[in-house]
Amino acid sequence: MSSPGWSIRDVLAAVLVVVCFAFAWLISLGPNLFVYHYPDREYALEQLAKNKNGGPLGDSFLADESATYWGPRWMWFGPHVFSAILWWNLSWVQLIKWIRAKHLWIHRWNGRLQATCMLGQIITGIGLATGSPTPGIKMLSIAYGLAMAYVLAQTIYYVRKKDIVRHKYWATKLFGYSQAIALQRIYLVAFVVLTLADDENSPYNAITPSSTLAQRNAESKEIFNDSFTMCIFTAIVLTEWYQAADHDELLEYRAKEAKMKLPLEQPLVR
Repeated sequence: MSSPGWSIRDVLAAVLVVVCFAFAWLISLGPNLFVYHYPDREYALEQLAKNKNGGPLGDSFLADESATYWGPRWMWFGPHVFSAILWWNLSWVQLIKWIRAKHLWIHRWNGRLQATCMLGQIITGIGLATGSPTPGIKMLSIAYGLAMAYVLAQTIYYVRKKDIVRHKYWATKLFGYSQAIALQRIYLVAFVVLTLADDENSPYNAITPSSTLAQRNAESKEIFNDSFTMCIFTAIVLTEWYQAADHDELLEYRAKEAKMKLPLEQPLVR
């Protein structure tokens, strides 16, 4: 049903995945591993304390939120980072057709690993959400986690039924929805730049050296909330857009099949 080769849709999706992978490493995994020496909590908290007053947002809500991950919410954050490392570095292997065709055992065993990692991220992500200081993000993150759990369950269900077509559909949706994690970093960086820029067209109030701590906290909390809202919305919409083309092909195929089964048109009764 699908045409051979790469379509524009595939190219755009691949570019987005590469950008998300880069931001996941540059903004999240890289600093956690090489700056804060994950899983060394004491070292990370020392570094966070040293950087407390660094930059215009160093003493704001964003810095305090980061400190809670290594502090009271470490029980969820520790395994969340571990499963994220495995997911972000190995999940893309499932997309390579050559591996699926020539080395199916790699696809199967990596799939089992990725399903376990995603389950870990869902559980720990919901655990982190319960400790969120913003009610909106708490509710949104929990709802997102439950949606991901449903998609993961469907992915596993259909592979166990050996229904590869439906398994691929749900696995693609799972991978697409998971890009929200990296998209949140992209939106956060973009919103921080807008906040620091003294632009009258910016949706946020500019943060300057003269801004009070209350102003910095209010703006940083707003961009944090907006980054979560936009990342989940974007991941879902782009995934549904990507899968819509396959759905349209399926509808066309079914329409042609139904037309072939229709009886020959009978002449009108005189």
